Amino acid sequence: MNARKEKVCQEEMCADQWEALSPELRAQCATFVYCPFCANEMVTRCSACNETIHDFGFRYCPWCGADFGE
Repeated sequence: MNARKEKVCQEEMCADQWEALSPELRAQCATFVYCPFCANEMVTRCSACNETIHDFGFRYCPWCGADFGE
């Protein structure tokens, strides 16, 4: 199974605002440290299982085993 490391805001109230962004703009936001909508710190999650990834060097998700294959 392939997955991506996605940078996301943990606040549920921001989800609709992030979804309204175009995929291109969302990709450009991947380097953000703080959410532009609520100012909370962004986290990196596995796109397959949505668990938080703490080490950006992982090739596989430690929670579900998905291959990040970047």
